[in-house]
Amino acid sequence: MRQDWTLLCTEVNYQQYGTIGLGNIFNRLRVSEPNLQPADGELVPLDPPILLVSHWSAEYDSDRRVHPAIVQLLAPDGDSVIWEDKLEFDLRETTSFRMIYAMPSLKFLGSGIYEFQVFLDTLGPIGEWGRACLTVI
Repeated sequence: MRQDWTLLCTEVNYQQYGTIGLGNIFNRLRVSEPNLQPADGELVPLDPPILLVSHWSAEYDSDRRVHPAIVQLLAPDGDSVIWEDKLEFDLRETTSFRMIYAMPSLKFLGSGIYEFQVFLDTLGPIGEWGRACLTVI
């Protein structure tokens, strides 16, 4: 398996021939309104939702199967996992897989760089993985 790219955006438009158009790609986010400062650990609603989009390709015949995957968000300290979710990438009938993971709200622990990670086959950094970083100001 090969991870081709992973990014954050707010728009995905499906186009002809299996392609997609991505809009509002970003890596910075202002979490608070001037008069509303969310408390650390508070769930912050996001409108529009953040989309974590990741593209994967099967390089070998042995990759053409269902792969367990984990999506997680790391706190700015780089070690604390704020949340994670388990899912599957099904490549039995195709050679590429596009994950579009919608997040209508997120939990933040103050300003800093948050890292979204996508691990394939639950191997973590020693296996195939992708990441996207978000700087919260």
